[in-house]
Amino acid sequence: MAKIFLTGGAGFVGANVCRALRQDGHEVAIFDQFVNYVYPLDRVHVDNLTQRMATIKDGVTIYRGSTRDQNNLRRALRAFNPNYIVHLAAMPLANLAVEDPEEAVDAILSGTINVLHQSRDLPGLKRLVYVSSSMVYGDFVRVPAHEDDPKDPKEVYGSLKLSGELLVKSFGRLYGIEYSIVRPSAVYGPTDNNRRVLGIFLERALKGEELVVKGATQSLDFTFVEDAARGIVCATLHERGASGIFNITRGQGRTIKEAAEIVASLVPGTRIRVESADERMPSRGELDISRARKEIGFEPRVNLEQGLQIYLEYLCNQRQRGVW
Repeated sequence: MAKIFLTGGAGFVGANVCRALRQDGHEVAIFDQFVNYVYPLDRVHVDNLTQRMATIKDGVTIYRGSTRDQNNLRRALRAFNPNYIVHLAAMPLANLAVEDPEEAVDAILSGTINVLHQSRDLPGLKRLVYVSSSMVYGDFVRVPAHEDDPKDPKEVYGSLKLSGELLVKSFGRLYGIEYSIVRPSAVYGPTDNNRRVLGIFLERALKGEELVVKGATQSLDFTFVEDAARGIVCATLHERGASGIFNITRGQGRTIKEAAEIVASLVPGTRIRVESADERMPSRGELDISRARKEIGFEPRVNLEQGLQIYLEYLCNQRQRGVW
């Protein structure tokens, strides 16, 4: 049994990582400021957080704090003395970073520096895992995108995540911190509060509203949240994860229009309208996950059709309970 410290552990992905670790019998601590980028009293937001925490809070040590506060972070790390740190805490969406770059720098870059700085002298630390993003590649130079392909982010979020990767590598070399870097893509699923495209599609379909697709040929590697979480666990604990960089995705590119059509098939009568793509966003698609399969035993289980069905059932349950 390992002791694992999750920054951002109460977040959408973090809570799923926590659940997977607890199911495997590990001791987990969550370090989270419990702040989201939505109106905090929204009934859907409150219900999502309630559902999320209900499955992880028992038997988990919870520290409320921000990675931007070194003193707060240091006290929690010294108290728990983890074997592994998984650093998930960050601004969650690329478009938010474009709108508020100052806060993005603080949340992503300053928080990462603080986590690295406070990790240096932990006596029991075996590995630090940095959760980066597929946005670091910018426009894909080939499909599927491989971990060693050029990194040329087009926007603030990907640039900051790439800067975080460089810091993790530098601290690792300077202070002997073993690390692993993971790059998820287009994560979706139940309890997400961050207004990602698939959640918006499902909500609009259930309300009888039109789905607006920005770019008919725009493609993403949509990844069900439980698969992303399991991949992060693999990178954390597998012995061959040391100093590794891994794409942790479904490994299948699907157009946003195709995703909308799947939603329309699940909710008959749904209308779809296609508009021009957002030119600020990079041209992406499928990522190569062969390294993660071979090195750390990662194997995604949920395809887009299955994941959207699960997500739809969750939202329908919320509607039946009068949440929205």
